[in-house]
Amino acid sequence: MACLAWRLSVNRFLFGQKYSKIAEAGFTLVELLLALLLIGLLAGSYLKFTGVTTYTEKAKETRLQVQDIRDGLLTFLKVNRYLPCPDVDGDGREDRSISNDAAIAYCKERSGFLPSVQLGVATKDAWGNPFYYRVNARSENKDDINDVCETASVFGQQGPRSRPPESGFCPETKLFYCDCGDARADGACPGACDFDHEPRTMDAPPYFRLDTPPVGVDNADSLKNMVVQDASGNELDNGIVAMVVSFGRNGEQAWTNCDNQTMTNAMELENCDGDADFRLNQDSPQDDFLGWLNVLDVKRAMIEVNGFEAP
Repeated sequence: MACLAWRLSVNRFLFGQKYSKIAEAGFTLVELLLALLLIGLLAGSYLKFTGVTTYTEKAKETRLQVQDIRDGLLTFLKVNRYLPCPDVDGDGREDRSISNDAAIAYCKERSGFLPSVQLGVATKDAWGNPFYYRVNARSENKDDINDVCETASVFGQQGPRSRPPESGFCPETKLFYCDCGDARADGACPGACDFDHEPRTMDAPPYFRLDTPPVGVDNADSLKNMVVQDASGNELDNGIVAMVVSFGRNGEQAWTNCDNQTMTNAMELENCDGDADFRLNQDSPQDDFLGWLNVLDVKRAMIEVNGFEAP
């Protein structure tokens, strides 16, 4: 009754006494419009809330997937003593070529899909798009992938080992240097270099070793290969040998047309343009999700399983 009385008073105010009997019979046009407006506002708020919730859930799922992939890469490394190459044909397995002269197995491409079947991880992110996988550029070079002084040697799988002619062993320090002449000039090696010393005695993985650059604070540009920078261009990490990227909710666009300027974040263009530079915005939300391994991560994992010891 109170609701009906309120409606009657509103009707009399808006339309006058002569419409009060019509108003008593049902809702007025103004009331219907107000009700529709209210419903529209509620529906819009619900859809917006649902969209935000859905994105948050998918973002959380994808972050967990990227972490699982990183863990999967480390497990693969500990078991096989090398990291896998990218999947080029989309079958979930790494793709390699074999050199005719020395039977060296090298990566067909430096980037492609994730070898998810071999890693035992998800093939696609929460938005249903494949994960992007990029490795050290020289891993697709048969002259570098088994070279103990190349970062790409973390991908060496088979074939004879190699090292540069300037590399050598310093008897006084009991250390191997990739450029023993420089080590002598710097005073790191006080005596003569043994250039005939072989740091590896087996033609089998791991082809890299603790001496493989970069070592310690060695940040030479030639050794960095892949790097991650923040929004201001400051370097967050270098010496990266394996990078995994989910392009997020606009992943389909990133895969098909990376140069399309309708992407949500201009920084994301750096992550799909095929080069060795990646961006991670730590100050504001970013649609891309990155995970990577650097040389120190690889060495640490091998030390944990005594992977540098001869089997």
